[in-house]
Amino acid sequence: MLTDNDALKALATLDGSEASSSFWRDQEARYSVDVDGGVQGETVLGSYSAKTGLLHRLGHWVLQTPFRFMARRFRDRSRCERMGREIARRQGRAYTHDMQRQALSLSLIRHYQPSGTGQGVNLVIGDGYGVMTSLLLMDEPGRKTITVNLNKSLLLDLAMARRAHPDIRIALVSTREEMARALTDPGFGLIAVRADDCSIIDAASVALAVNIVSMQEMDPPVVEEYFRILRANPAGATRFYCANKLWKQLPDGTESKFEDYPWSGGDSIDLDEVCAWSQWVYSLRPPFWHYRKGKHRIIWHRLAQLEKAST
Repeated sequence: MLTDNDALKALATLDGSEASSSFWRDQEARYSVDVDGGVQGETVLGSYSAKTGLLHRLGHWVLQTPFRFMARRFRDRSRCERMGREIARRQGRAYTHDMQRQALSLSLIRHYQPSGTGQGVNLVIGDGYGVMTSLLLMDEPGRKTITVNLNKSLLLDLAMARRAHPDIRIALVSTREEMARALTDPGFGLIAVRADDCSIIDAASVALAVNIVSMQEMDPPVVEEYFRILRANPAGATRFYCANKLWKQLPDGTESKFEDYPWSGGDSIDLDEVCAWSQWVYSLRPPFWHYRKGKHRIIWHRLAQLEKAST
C-alpha cells in the first residue's frame, strides 16, 4: 500500500492501463499529468478553466441559470452547488458547466439518499478532475470515498481532490488485504484503486456508487465487472447513479449501449430519464444554450438500488 505523495509519485511513473478501451488508448497518448495535477496536451477528462475573474464568474452564473431551474425540485441543489463553487475556489478554477452538472447530479442523489444514510463507503467510478470525489468528501467528511480510474486519470483525480481537501490522507491499494487495512484505518479518507485492480473493491461495503459519462467509453466486459462488484460487495444495499450516452461506438467498432449494461429486473429504480443538465450545454455563441441533437447523443441517467448477488 502506498500513501499520500508516494501514491501520486508511483502513479506518475505508470504507462497506460490494461483496462483501457480503444477510446482511452487513443486519448491517453495525447496528454500527460504531473503529481501536482498539471496537464500537458489535450484531454477529454472534463472542462477546466483558470479564468476566475469577476466577469467570467458572472458569465458562468448567468449561463448556468437554466440548469439550476432544471434541478429546482431537489432540495439540496443550492447546497450542492455551494460545495461545487467552494471546490472550484480551492482548486483555483472556474465553476464551469462540467462542475455544475456533477453538483446537480449529487443533489438528485441526495433527494433519494440523504447525506449520512446508507452503510459503507462512497465509490466514484471513472471521475474527471476529481470533481465528484471532491464533492462526496465535502458532503460526507466522515465517510470514506473510493475512487477508481485509469492510471493517468486517477493521478489527476487524486491531485485535484487534494487541492480541494489539503488535509485528506490517501491510500493507493492493489490487493484485498490492503483494501481491508485502508478501510479500517481511520486516518485514510480517500482510497484510490487503479482500474486494473478494480476487482478488489468487492471487499468494501459500498453504500453509493457514481459513474458519470465514462462507462460509455469502457469495453462491455469492464462494465460487467463493475456491476459485479456493486452487486457482490457486502453492503446490505448499494445505490448506483449512472449517467451515460444511450449509445456510443468506440474507435475499434465496439458498441456501448446503456440498456445493455447488466441491469436486473430486481433493481429498484428511483429515477430513469434523459439527463437534462447534460443534454444541454452553453457557450458564448448565440443562442448561448445548445441542445445535443441526435439520438446517439442522448445522455440518460438512472438512479437505482441494485439487486444484490445471491450468496
